[in-house]
Amino acid sequence: MELIKENSPIALYHQLKSILAAKIMNNEWQAGDRLPTEYELCQQYGVSRITVRQALAELEREGLVKRRQGVGTFVSIPKIEQQLTSFYSFSEEFRKRGLKPRNEVEKLMLLRPEAQISRALELPDTEEVYYLKRLRYADEVLMAIEETYLPARLFPGLSKEELDAAALYDVMRNKYGIVADSATETFGAVAIDEHEAALFKLPAGHPALDLERRTYAGQQCVEYTRGIVRGDKFRFEVKLK
Repeated sequence: MELIKENSPIALYHQLKSILAAKIMNNEWQAGDRLPTEYELCQQYGVSRITVRQALAELEREGLVKRRQGVGTFVSIPKIEQQLTSFYSFSEEFRKRGLKPRNEVEKLMLLRPEAQISRALELPDTEEVYYLKRLRYADEVLMAIEETYLPARLFPGLSKEELDAAALYDVMRNKYGIVADSATETFGAVAIDEHEAALFKLPAGHPALDLERRTYAGQQCVEYTRGIVRGDKFRFEVKLK
């Protein structure tokens, strides 16, 4: 066990914060795990409760832990840092980070879309689309709410059961032979409303990202998605050349 050095020029709380952060980053403590109590940390590392509280406050500011009043301190799901330099899938990005993805399909239906949706999918106004509403989870924490529109003629017989069981892009590829290979995305800062807050289990007004995405297979637009992504769990990076 790494020890706190009282004669070090580094503040005690910062030493403790570094020790605890290392346990999280090395997966000794994983997402959802409860940390030892303040009293237990005081005893284990020979520091005061003030030092422990300062260290935990720093960890919470960095998004590594979440403190729940009267319950304890828990390891947070790490922030997803996504580089916008190539095509990606949320499900695959979750898996790469050791998180278990799950999609909950709230609704799947055929409809005649409004003109704006038809334009986004580059379809004539008379063509039907599938409307798909999904809740996107990582380790059972809701990360995004998405509404997706798909050209119905490309995906005949699409069912809720197969979308519950597999990622959308996997269904596209494995059942329909359609390989999504590029996309255009826009993001904007928003605050979640009361309905979204109830789903995310967050207070209304919590920061989020408004996502709009058009996905292509070659030159064919195969998906148009609008969604709300948790602003405290995602960070997108763009490389400028």
